Amino acid sequence: MQQRSNVQKMAILVAATFFMENLDATVITTAIPNIAKSFSVNPQDISVGISAYMLALTIGLPASGWLANRFTAHRIFSISIVLFMLASLLCALSINLTMFTLARLCQGLAGSLMVPVGRTVVLSRTEKQNLVNTISILVWPGLIAPVMGPVIGGFFAQYLTWHWIFVLNIPLGFIALFYAFKLLPKELPQIRAFDGIGFILCGSGLLLFVYGLEMISHSQKSIGISLSIVLLGCIMLTMACYHLTHSTHPLISLQAFSKRTFRTMFFGGSLIRIALSSAPFLLPLMFQVGFGYSPLTAGALLLVLFVGNILFKLINTPLIERFGFRNILIINGIVLSASFILCAFFTEQTSIITMIIVLFLSGGARSIQFTTLNTLGFSEIEKSEVQSANILSTLAQQLNNVLGIVLGALFLFIASCYHDHNKTMLSVEDFQFALLMIAGLTIIAMIDFITLPKNAGDNVRGIK
Repeated sequence: MQQRSNVQKMAILVAATFFMENLDATVITTAIPNIAKSFSVNPQDISVGISAYMLALTIGLPASGWLANRFTAHRIFSISIVLFMLASLLCALSINLTMFTLARLCQGLAGSLMVPVGRTVVLSRTEKQNLVNTISILVWPGLIAPVMGPVIGGFFAQYLTWHWIFVLNIPLGFIALFYAFKLLPKELPQIRAFDGIGFILCGSGLLLFVYGLEMISHSQKSIGISLSIVLLGCIMLTMACYHLTHSTHPLISLQAFSKRTFRTMFFGGSLIRIALSSAPFLLPLMFQVGFGYSPLTAGALLLVLFVGNILFKLINTPLIERFGFRNILIINGIVLSASFILCAFFTEQTSIITMIIVLFLSGGARSIQFTTLNTLGFSEIEKSEVQSANILSTLAQQLNNVLGIVLGALFLFIASCYHDHNKTMLSVEDFQFALLMIAGLTIIAMIDFITLPKNAGDNVRGIK
């Protein structure tokens, strides 16, 4: 009982740092005009700060497991918190765009070590019967932070200054550091060879792939060059996979892919996460550009998703224990798809009450699907495989976050071309088309869920 309590406390600590990391990915979006004015640059130039952070989050991930083994998870987790705090301070003190971008790079690198190392410590100490509750704690920042980020950023930008967005991380970091020293176990280092080739292939492949996707999301960039960079990244990642499966001491083990449950979480789950990541991008734009709502009204409607996430989390565990993973993924997947379709039929005449009900149910379905997928993915993972499986899962999530925005922007572009008008003058019909395409992704994911064995994940539910 004492060990379970300690694991839950560590899970809350790691979730808090995950919230900080995810929050900083989206928190500056509503403060971009203020930051641009401070640096005397165009607002679109500030997007480099978002891109730099997202790129850096992926670069350090492949090496996080080796660093945790070599220098212990306790040290790496604590050092990464300190580095994240220092980088946040540099962001707040930035006097020009170059300094700000470099500080964001440092922030992302620290975050790429902080969360996966902490998650590995928690998951490797979680018994199978407690996995659902632990995963439920660990995943909530991934649902809440993208929704809360623009709201928090807008509040600081409007009522204080944008600098406070980053200053906020410092007291939060000190709190996390205190509990890291108190809760995380002290272990001995594990000496093993560093897979330099694997790191170069994984790091460069991820860097090119994510950078290419980021370029696609910016209309001023050449689509041909962007796709070429994405293709080059894919080639590098393919080479990395070949190397990792043939190396004696791979940087990341791909053994987790031998488990059907993990493959479902990684591939079918990626389609779901891409869809979920697109919502905080598409919905506020539709409310403001399509319906003419104020930023405050649009932000308030988005917070309804947050309320649904929180309240439905209370019934996640009972639902899984009662109906099983496969049934929940299928039934809740239908609800999730339906919620996107209903959002696509919102118009200026749709009542606020109707929107609130749909968004609340959508938030609840997001919470259930996210927790169910992540728990299923680790249901068959042995303790020796947790570290690599966690890194692969985190990589997928970071890529899905970028793809959600990229595909949302791409669907809007296709819709504007189809409706034969300038993409800078988006209409309600454009957003409706984009949301229907996103709903299509969730429907495609259902193929993976339907073909799951009926007893998938029963070992986590306590069923033999």
